[in-house]
Amino acid sequence: MLKQDDTQQAAELRLAFVRHLPKRLETLRKRGLRLCTQGWDINALSILFREVQTLAGTCGRYGLLDAGERLFTMESFLAPFVRDVAIPDAAQTEAFTTQLSGIDALIARHAENHIDAAVTQAAQLTVAPARAGSYPLQVTPPPEYWKRFAPTAAPARPSPPSPTPIATPPTPAVAAVPTPVPKPPAAAAVATPATVIEPAEGTAAPAAAEQRKVFHLSDGNPLACEVDQKIEAAGHELTLLDRIDELKEMLSVFAPHLVVVDAPFLDALEAIGEMIKAVRTRVGHRVALLAFSASPELPVRLRAMRAGADSFIALPAQSGEAMGRIAELLDADTRDPFRVLIVEDDRSQALFAESILRKAGMHTLAATDPLAALDQLEEFKPELILMDLYMPNCSGMELTAIIREREAFINTPIVFLSGEHDEEKHFEALNAGGDDFLSKPIRPKHLISAVTNRVRRARTQGRRTLAANPRDAVTGLYQRAHVLDRLNAALAGEAADGGLIYIELDGAGRIRERVGLTSFDALLNQIGAFLAAHIGAQDLAARYGDTSFVLLCQRDPAALAELATDLRDRTTREVFEHEGKSLALALRFGLCTFADGLGDASAMLNAAERALVDARSQDRSHIGIYRAAPRTAAPGADPLADLIRAALKAEDFQLLFQPMVALQGGEEEQFQALLRLRGDGGKLHTAAEILPVAEREGLAADIDRWVVSRCLLVMAERARQQRPVRLFAGQSIEAARDPERAAWIGQMLETRRLPGAQLVLEFRLPEAFANVRELTAFAATLRGFDIGLSLSAFDANPSSLQFLQHLPANYLKLSPRYSGSALREPALREELRQIVTRGHAAGARVIAPLIEDAQTASLLWTTGVDYLQGDFIQQAGQDLSFDFHAATA
Repeated sequence: MLKQDDTQQAAELRLAFVRHLPKRLETLRKRGLRLCTQGWDINALSILFREVQTLAGTCGRYGLLDAGERLFTMESFLAPFVRDVAIPDAAQTEAFTTQLSGIDALIARHAENHIDAAVTQAAQLTVAPARAGSYPLQVTPPPEYWKRFAPTAAPARPSPPSPTPIATPPTPAVAAVPTPVPKPPAAAAVATPATVIEPAEGTAAPAAAEQRKVFHLSDGNPLACEVDQKIEAAGHELTLLDRIDELKEMLSVFAPHLVVVDAPFLDALEAIGEMIKAVRTRVGHRVALLAFSASPELPVRLRAMRAGADSFIALPAQSGEAMGRIAELLDADTRDPFRVLIVEDDRSQALFAESILRKAGMHTLAATDPLAALDQLEEFKPELILMDLYMPNCSGMELTAIIREREAFINTPIVFLSGEHDEEKHFEALNAGGDDFLSKPIRPKHLISAVTNRVRRARTQGRRTLAANPRDAVTGLYQRAHVLDRLNAALAGEAADGGLIYIELDGAGRIRERVGLTSFDALLNQIGAFLAAHIGAQDLAARYGDTSFVLLCQRDPAALAELATDLRDRTTREVFEHEGKSLALALRFGLCTFADGLGDASAMLNAAERALVDARSQDRSHIGIYRAAPRTAAPGADPLADLIRAALKAEDFQLLFQPMVALQGGEEEQFQALLRLRGDGGKLHTAAEILPVAEREGLAADIDRWVVSRCLLVMAERARQQRPVRLFAGQSIEAARDPERAAWIGQMLETRRLPGAQLVLEFRLPEAFANVRELTAFAATLRGFDIGLSLSAFDANPSSLQFLQHLPANYLKLSPRYSGSALREPALREELRQIVTRGHAAGARVIAPLIEDAQTASLLWTTGVDYLQGDFIQQAGQDLSFDFHAATA
């Protein structure tokens, strides 16, 4: 029989659920409509299905049958798609939109009626509890409710007839072995804070594994969906929220272990921090806060820390990095209790410290004999030693020095706790190997905090030390940074044999959409382990991108090609498993050897990747080999043309970078990428010399591709450093004429997980005039990837201004005539103001290049241009080392 307190608690939980139900239904409706209108994604669909499934079950348990039936119908609709890893077609999407529209009536009905009913029920249960044995059945389960939990089980008694549901679509036609509707894990049954199942009379509640509650204040961005998927896959209890007031109400009733806040809500982080501080004061477990931010700048990070954030992730970021931080925050209080060895010769003092730490949940062992404590180290394995300073036979400093000689305890925190107030003694204790010194008398709260923080940091450091092992013990893959470091070391030495193999999963996007994100990650781990198992002991393999791998091998070129062929053939014979089904996969390979003479790691990677792309477009062998041509000029040929051909083969171009500074403030980092080529005698050829010859010789398209590839490598490296940058890459009109170029750039961005807005392609206005149709179509495709478009050599000619109506550009770079002493002419400045006005009206920002002196910069300030570029700002260089903060301060 339930106790009165248990019944009252159940009523309070039901009341809380009913109060939040309209908002949860509204959130569910918004998410569903977003998928219907913006396109389906299997990962987001799976999350929506689990949310519907959980909400339907909870409504049934609390007797909200109208909502439960409606949600169960939606659950039945979505289940076949989750089971078969498919997405709805247009007709099925329309049917689901109709189902979602029916939620509006539920929202209005429960907002008006169910709160009053729940309050009345709670009052009745509190004031007049039922007599023993007289509990009525208060929850009527929906028809066939057992199907969602145990497909083979049947209820003990028949259920009432089911009402006619809204029509659901047939099972999608996807080639897959039918499997039962996914059974929700233990976490799914309690995926909302209110879903508490009370045990029936005479039965015991089943024991459940400890779960961590996670609240995610999310805008539904792709990274958030990936993180949510992985949080649920890790077995944690996830609650999705999309409004700050909703988070506030949930925190007022329930205490999560972690709150994750997406970047769009960063402006309200202080208010969210205050909410979490209030929760921390009333609960017995840690409540952590993790914040995402679109800016990596130090002021933003400090603001987040001051608001109470325990961790800060700057975008762009990988879901693996985010899950690593989340795991650290959730793991802080879920592992075994802290083990603390107390070495204190005064028994009363030892018992005092032991009682305080035990009440805080720690596992303690007190040793009153310092020499005996040495014998207890190996058996107890303390995570922290609390050490007295003065003891007979062996002082605390002497004992610390002895402990530090043992390899297993060289990093174990040792904290001195003594009544000694002489600071010189404190320094001596720390020099002996102590980590901290606490003075007696000490408040219990201070002691607990000091010990907890020390052990928590030690555990985190221990995990990171294990992670620092460059090779994964399960897959056999090395960390990417380790392989790249070894590659640079080989290039710096006298490496003759060996080279690089770039490997990519063929059709990766299609496979990821089919199996879902979590399963796709597991599949890539299988591929990685397969590759690591079939290469030599001296070869190194690593994950390079989301769908690619890289091998560093010490073999001659012929053996390198044989290895690629062997791996290709083995892959076609290998059986890869996904949820009990066999998948046939194919890999593509690009090879670049040290003998090709590329002296830079990024150049070798770029060459190997280009070889892979060439193999994909030219033959069916799935193996491409980069071959450098000798840089010799044929008799009578144009020396610069031959130099360009040789540079394309040898990846021997250079990019210099020149910053663009915002006149109206702003610390966004952006640079112009400038093409250069070093010729005979050390002469450095500029783009103005290179491009006319390249266009005449039909080489412009290859140069365009090289420039974009190198810019993407630079952007990816800056993203890894959490310092995003926007690069302007000059392109010839040949890029717009290539029907596959835009798709190739989009694929490269997706592979490196880079936002398209960080890349701007720049075309000269005269070329744009002559090829308006091709460039307009090309620009429309670029907008689909959020890639920017810039027009250079722009002037105030009426045809130029009219051109903006046909080709919307993001940036206008001024003609050289609007620079230097010519700007002193009022008429020219008036022309410039006209360009700025028309450009801003069309949504474009204006860039003034070739700024050589302060007077020109000051004149441009008055015309309203947005950015300045030129040697006056900073000369072009090979690194991106400009202080944008100082320039705009």
